[in-house]
Amino acid sequence: MRLRVIDRSEVELLQGILEELTEGESYRIVVVKPNICGFYPPSVEVLRVVLKWASRKGGEVYLGDTPSTIHSVEERIEELKLREVAREAGTNVHAVNFLRVTGSVKVEVPKPHALKRYPFPELVLNADLLINLAKLGSHPTTRVTGALKNLFGLVSSKMKYFRYHLLGIDRVIADIAQVIRPRVNVLEVEDRIVVSDDPLVADVAGVLIYGDDPLKVKHFRLVAEDRNMELEDLVSEARKILR
Repeated sequence: MRLRVIDRSEVELLQGILEELTEGESYRIVVVKPNICGFYPPSVEVLRVVLKWASRKGGEVYLGDTPSTIHSVEERIEELKLREVAREAGTNVHAVNFLRVTGSVKVEVPKPHALKRYPFPELVLNADLLINLAKLGSHPTTRVTGALKNLFGLVSSKMKYFRYHLLGIDRVIADIAQVIRPRVNVLEVEDRIVVSDDPLVADVAGVLIYGDDPLKVKHFRLVAEDRNMELEDLVSEARKILR
């Protein structure tokens, strides 16, 4: 289990943690996926550090999202002033709608819970490094939203709520976790920052910090079962690290 937790006041340490997590590698294409079109956009200070690090690691860095039922990517980029943040990070950093850079491709799910295939931006599928930048919060359907739920935003459909929530969003999230596996996961949890190479590990740690019970989150259980893992063991190990 690769898991690090730092205070928000130590945000500059994040660059060194990201370097350790990726073992000093360089990349041709880096994709950074925050929750731009949802209810929990990233903190600017965290996003700045991540983008500055990514700008030195990749030939081209794409910061973005896909449209949601309630938001246009382009409008949210303007509202959150993400073009300015991208420019500050480097000339190779671009704030974009992923679907305007490339089209989408349908991907087969090995062990489907809800659907056999989902459409994702080709840009994301072809990226050498995917950075999943999420913020933990409550959610009426999934109990919590975090690193795993943030990946739902990569589904190439503006009508995500109507097309996928009715299928059982926890099952949809578990499907997506089988085919989209970000190498870097940065999760903001109140005044802490959780970093892991596994979105499930990041979410379990984040929920523990948040003061909730990871064992009550249905998609955590489904993702663990798909990997032939015991969620209880993962939670126990995360507790030991967080002590």
